[in-house]
Amino acid sequence: MFRRKHHQRISEVLQRLDDQLLRDHACYFGGGTAVALMHDEYRESVDIDFLVSDLEHYRDLRELLRGPQGIAAITKSGRELVLAREIRTDQYGIRTAIKVGDAHIKFEIISEGRIEFDTPGKLDCIDNIATLTRVDLTASKLLANADRWNDDSVFSRDVLDLAMMKVSQKEFQAALAKARPAYGDSVLNSLSKSIDRVLTTEGLLERCMTTMRIDTPKAILWQNIEHLMGVAGVDSMGGGNE
Repeated sequence: MFRRKHHQRISEVLQRLDDQLLRDHACYFGGGTAVALMHDEYRESVDIDFLVSDLEHYRDLRELLRGPQGIAAITKSGRELVLAREIRTDQYGIRTAIKVGDAHIKFEIISEGRIEFDTPGKLDCIDNIATLTRVDLTASKLLANADRWNDDSVFSRDVLDLAMMKVSQKEFQAALAKARPAYGDSVLNSLSKSIDRVLTTEGLLERCMTTMRIDTPKAILWQNIEHLMGVAGVDSMGGGNE
């Protein structure tokens, strides 16, 4: 049982999904919510993101959800989900919102064409729903950080998620090898810049902690950021040490 009320609502949605169907379509739970739930709910995350890297599987899921069953096509028998808005689909993703109590939870299945996901292991799951592997979670977070590291509305969530994951150097290098073909050297450069921004912008970390309801002590966040710098081989001045 998760301790944060909104995470309990997310868990309720996950438990109603057809875990085997999603596995069969290589559709895996990822994003910041997966990271937060895996790491003692260090921050509050509000959305549910699934990712698919196989175009054929994404096409099949898109057709299922556009069909007469709608969201019931990916839920367990008798475990209904109530939509707060209609399902919308395009080449990039399948999007809707699910009503749980008085909350509306954004739900997306994203077509991730930049990297190919590995098959999750037995331990890669939350509420029996398969998640991205640690390497693939790291790779997807590196790409997200490269896209939006200097966006004030993001509150540095990608670099903080990466820090809280405390990946090994081997895991980081494997993730970097997956992310680099998509964005080249900007993956590592953007990571260095985002770390520098958190470390040097007065009050930024405190604002991030308040906005995302981070309850991990600031000293632990600093330690984890320093660990990330070490495994990534970057400093906090916008450049790498490689």
